[in-house]
Amino acid sequence: LWRGRQRRPAPARSTGHAALDAQLPTGGWPRGKLTELVPDRAGAGELDLLLPCLAECTREGRSVVFAAPPLVPCPQRLHRAGVDLARVLVVRAPDHALGAAEQCLKSCLCGAVVVWPERNQVHERAVRRLQLAAENGEAPLFVCYPPGCPAPPSLAALRLAVHAGGELEVLRSAQGRANGPIRLAPDNVVPLAARRRSLDARA
Repeated sequence: LWRGRQRRPAPARSTGHAALDAQLPTGGWPRGKLTELVPDRAGAGELDLLLPCLAECTREGRSVVFAAPPLVPCPQRLHRAGVDLARVLVVRAPDHALGAAEQCLKSCLCGAVVVWPERNQVHERAVRRLQLAAENGEAPLFVCYPPGCPAPPSLAALRLAVHAGGELEVLRSAQGRANGPIRLAPDNVVPLAARRRSLDARA
């Protein structure tokens, strides 16, 4: 039988949010790929969105990298979310955020990398370099753009608009499927171990 149009789903890591996993074409955050987050204002909740995934990475013994966050992440907040603080690396070098993130990805030693580039660093070539570095391994890469800064042309696997109040919108996906607004609530958070078993069963 000819199955040329049928492709195996890309590997994914659950977001930890049931409503979001259900809307994403891969069923979670794409591994070894670029995910772009476009917040509409400072503190719209992009880090909270990622915490379940980051916590799972640290429980697996993998480090997570925060490259040039606009504010130092609150240790108490990370701990309450289940993140192992001993596995968190914060790079406080805004001028070298993208380079640091690229080197971390190339090492293949990280469970996930989150980078907050400054507006003057956001351009197609720099984002493309990060994307290629992410493809060396399986760690998801998250680029959080400054509020009001349009994302440059890229081949990102996923681009999400992040609005205050827990509302998200899929702006782009590699599979070409766009969805309406997704509203997250506390009861959308699911045990990641259970969700991982579900993803493995679908693979």
